Amino acid sequence: MTAVLLPFHHALGAVSLEVASRSLLRPTQRETTSAFATLPDTAPALPSTAGATILTSARSSNRSDSLVLEGIWKTFGTGRGRAAALEDVDIAVPRGQFVTLIGPSGCGKSTLLRIVAGLAEADRGTVSVFGETVSKAMAAKHIGFVPQSPALLPWRSVLDNVRLPLQVNRKADGAATRNPRDPKEVLESFGLGKVLDRRPAQLSGGMQQRVAIARAFVFDPTILLMDEPFSALDELTREVQRHELVKVWQSNQKTVLFVTHSVAEAVALSDVIVVMSSQPGRIRAVVPVGLPRPRTQFVETTDEFHDVESQVRVELWGAWHGDDET
Repeated sequence: MTAVLLPFHHALGAVSLEVASRSLLRPTQRETTSAFATLPDTAPALPSTAGATILTSARSSNRSDSLVLEGIWKTFGTGRGRAAALEDVDIAVPRGQFVTLIGPSGCGKSTLLRIVAGLAEADRGTVSVFGETVSKAMAAKHIGFVPQSPALLPWRSVLDNVRLPLQVNRKADGAATRNPRDPKEVLESFGLGKVLDRRPAQLSGGMQQRVAIARAFVFDPTILLMDEPFSALDELTREVQRHELVKVWQSNQKTVLFVTHSVAEAVALSDVIVVMSSQPGRIRAVVPVGLPRPRTQFVETTDEFHDVESQVRVELWGAWHGDDET
């Protein structure tokens, strides 16, 4: 459906994450620890998250000021071919936080994003987008979606591609009172002011992806969902693009749920990293990043950055191989 190619739109807010999955606690932990412990709003520097013992419950979150996923289950296939993609996933993302999902291929990261975007339905569980159902948030264009592919219309200029959501969503719920951002100003904020009249084929892959991200910002959505937007880029271009995204995000602090397979990317961008285990997808650990903002292009050279990076890699190794091999 062509609507899938257009950015959904959202608005962003503060910093603190709540995630819960009772099934993550090991038998000994179930006996000695309550199912939900507290993750502080202001994250301490690198608390231990082994075994996901610092998770908190989405049930206790303020739904009007958070993206809340509660008890999400999703399976694919039927009969003997039935496979569980997600199992009892609870996540609550307060307004204004940049949260990244990372985990092995097949752990359900993109599926979770598609459920929030309204592109897939959970078998069980509920999603609340700052107090709204997904269908209401979609109708009001409160959800912005940036796919892996830029999905730009080749016959339209850069400026006209970014104008497209405003042109096709004139009758969206609340459109009469919405104050969308000026497409030209948004593109200039992404460093694209000199290519407004070019066609997508005249741009590099990195520039095309920036146009796609700018398009998602123009309708001023409440939450932005980003599904590996830099995965097709070479490493140098990818590093430049994530620093550009950090600069733009720091200027407006939108709520972001981001998916990546890159540990460095997750640490550089995020306030909190959620590590998922696979088959079925569950929340394995929550890693508060704790690096100060605003972040510069040199943040990746610091010892603090490498400490967080190492912690995430340890959790990912456990997700792949089991805790006995970590």
